[in-house]
Amino acid sequence: MDRLRIMTANLWANHVNADEFAARLTHFAPDIVCTQELNHAAADRLSELYSYGKLDAAADFLGMGIALNRPGKVTRLEMPHKGGLIAALEPADWPMLSEPLEILNLHFAAPGPHQPIRHLIARRRQLAAYKSYLAEAPDSARIVLGDLNSTPAWPLYHRVAAQFEDAHRAVSKRYGRLPRRTWGPTERWPRLLRIDHVLVDRVAVSDLWVVPIPGSDHSGIIFDLG
Repeated sequence: MDRLRIMTANLWANHVNADEFAARLTHFAPDIVCTQELNHAAADRLSELYSYGKLDAAADFLGMGIALNRPGKVTRLEMPHKGGLIAALEPADWPMLSEPLEILNLHFAAPGPHQPIRHLIARRRQLAAYKSYLAEAPDSARIVLGDLNSTPAWPLYHRVAAQFEDAHRAVSKRYGRLPRRTWGPTERWPRLLRIDHVLVDRVAVSDLWVVPIPGSDHSGIIFDLG
């Protein structure tokens, strides 16, 4: 199988530098870009670089997108508070795949200090919608990625990742390095928590990198299949 490169990135809405983000995409050349907190400026740049997918931009923190450089079916995963997107890729359009591949791009509510009960309820409802989808979804090679707003020490992470392998952890162990944290309070702060994840089932990840996103409080994750 030829290399298939995928990126996931929380862009922090209007904080992202859309032009520098586009330059980063040109440099790393991912085939698929999954975004959370996608604003209109970044969506415009993505649409210039990618001909397929679905970009649901928003001025607040609810924007989501999956940009593809080949055809694929992208649908919404209905979840309370913040929804998700599902990309279904077929080997006929993606010859580097040996079987159909499904990608779930998720953004869970943050357990912040403001309105903690409201956000706890939202997270529980999001988790219920996610688990309900998986229970009914056809068997498939699958990747679950995005901003889970949960570190590996938190219960939500374990419930989301229950039937998946943590690709970041597996690749880091393979190459004798530690998984890198992905979030800090601002763009310039050191990254304090690993809350962005790549979880895989029946998928082989050959390498994975954590990269800065200009203007965002999150770092992005880029990984290769094959």
